Amino acid sequence: MESQRDLALVLRSVAFEERHRIVTALTEHHGVVSALARNAIQSRRFGGSLDLFTASEWVFTEKPGAELLRLTDTTVRRAFEGIRSDFERLAFASAMNELVLRAAPKNQPCTDLFKLLSNALAFLDENAVSEGVGLRVLNAFLIKLLHWGGTQPRMNSCLECGKALSELKEEDRVLFRIAQAGWLCPQCGTQGYKASGNSNSLSLWAIHDFLIGLNTPIRQAPQAMRASEADHQQLYGFLYGLMAYHLPGMDRLDQQPIKSLRFLGLESIPPPEAENPR
Repeated sequence: MESQRDLALVLRSVAFEERHRIVTALTEHHGVVSALARNAIQSRRFGGSLDLFTASEWVFTEKPGAELLRLTDTTVRRAFEGIRSDFERLAFASAMNELVLRAAPKNQPCTDLFKLLSNALAFLDENAVSEGVGLRVLNAFLIKLLHWGGTQPRMNSCLECGKALSELKEEDRVLFRIAQAGWLCPQCGTQGYKASGNSNSLSLWAIHDFLIGLNTPIRQAPQAMRASEADHQQLYGFLYGLMAYHLPGMDRLDQQPIKSLRFLGLESIPPPEAENPR
């Protein structure tokens, strides 16, 4: 069996028997793979390369028909130690790992997703996530994950009448529609859309930040976003609902939520069936 090389980001690492580890990673050219690292627990052979989030160059062999690769050597490229130094950063990074585990194809190239996760982890490694920064980078990650998965919400105009975003007043709120992947303007939406307590509404600032997240590199998007933390809470609900409804691999988020989000108070999904009909 000929050895292969690829860059890998560790998504999950679990003990196997007494001395080995099974490591699941997102690789640059092979998608999500799982590999057996023999004698990884009681040996320094792999160092910290099998720790969560670590970016390494893997050397591995693949046996036809086998579920697991055999990991033979690793070289750490970046340990992302800053992520593990702070609980909130750790929770946000873990949530991204879980999302990738569900969305990414196994044993299929997904270079763009690899770049997205590596850049998101680099941002968390380098920046504190206080004052809403963590939620902004998570929303930017979700926006780009949806785009990667082929879901492109209609955000520039009303789903019903086509009124442009630029025609709305700054204080207006729109009613978001998960099933239709877009929003209704005040005239087309149901009554009550302006109420700040309406969990299915978005401010114009939130929509503007969606567009920033879509069009700006993820390491720059959080600083460019201007909506309030409350607006980003509602934008998150819209994005998470879109994932659950539209993104392959995410259709059971309502029954099997992303565990890491519990530590951030970000579990709820606005279900499409709860949206008020016109």
